[in-house]
Amino acid sequence: MTHVADAHQLAQVYFQAAVAEAALGEEEQARQRLDAVVALRGYDLLAMARTAAAFVDSLTLVTGNEWVTGKPLAKAMEQTESLDERVPPERALTLRLMSAWSSEDPESFDALFTAAASDPGAADHVRDLFVFALEWAQSKAASAANPQSLVNAVCKALKEHGPSMWAWERPGA
Repeated sequence: MTHVADAHQLAQVYFQAAVAEAALGEEEQARQRLDAVVALRGYDLLAMARTAAAFVDSLTLVTGNEWVTGKPLAKAMEQTESLDERVPPERALTLRLMSAWSSEDPESFDALFTAAASDPGAADHVRDLFVFALEWAQSKAASAANPQSLVNAVCKALKEHGPSMWAWERPGA
């Protein structure tokens, strides 16, 4: 059987499946599905990054600067250790991306992600945002969230931020 779906169509379905698998504890299989997502380029990859960020943002109450400091804004000013010293570089980018997204600053999110995606040596940095989404799915499922509700949250994020839903055309027979 040959694949007739476009790369962005496969990536959307694989990301939904990866969230479901992560929620069910199938972490290794879920992470393998991310290959189709991070293989995307340009707008499609950025749209999938927005989807992952919107999905995580829908699961948590953490917002803005709390992502990069781990503390509410008032206490953040007391912190002396930088984000880059506390977490691996790929997670630092992910936390900065989530900070921009939850602050409703899509321009900063797009700029940060696009810069990382255009750097050939930053593949792990780009992938980590999607891994982070799977970690959140797994965490929420462990606290009694229904895996189906998590997939519904991904579908909602895809509808709002994912690659064009109008590009789903069946090939002719």
